[in-house]
Amino acid sequence: MIDLCNNKIGFSTMRAWPKGLLADLMAGGLALPQAIKVAKTKRLCSFESMAHNLFVSSGKYLVIDFLIGESRTGLTYHALGTYDTAPAVGNTGLAMEASRNTITSATRSGSNMILSTYFTAALSTFYIKEVGVFGNGATATPSSGTLFCRYLQSFDNTGGLNDVTVEYVFGL
Repeated sequence: MIDLCNNKIGFSTMRAWPKGLLADLMAGGLALPQAIKVAKTKRLCSFESMAHNLFVSSGKYLVIDFLIGESRTGLTYHALGTYDTAPAVGNTGLAMEASRNTITSATRSGSNMILSTYFTAALSTFYIKEVGVFGNGATATPSSGTLFCRYLQSFDNTGGLNDVTVEYVFGL
């Protein structure tokens, strides 16, 4: 999972679901990871794609700041974008950010951190081509905060028929 020489420290899974399905499951008391598990068991996932991320320089600096005790906030937002330029270590944001949402679920499993974010169809009705994880002062405002990692994932949701989830796994 970790390949620091090539700046790869995790992977992401993007999934598409019938609009409203996960919201209904979560309204019934399930947390997002459990709602995804139930929906997957029932084979209701209409799209799934996995991608490795690029651990950008600003993400490395953020981790170092945490380790030396600098006052920083953690990873709080996933952002979706519409541009497919290859990620580069010097990136400080997405090339063309279109939507951003707070991380719905953050958990630890052994030495892995799992960040899951739910985007309603209304928040993801465009051709998704890039994804980023942001923290350290990130808000709902595009490009705010510190970019931790960036990666390309492609899903055409221009018809707005699907809700989208992004699950990012970071392991040490």
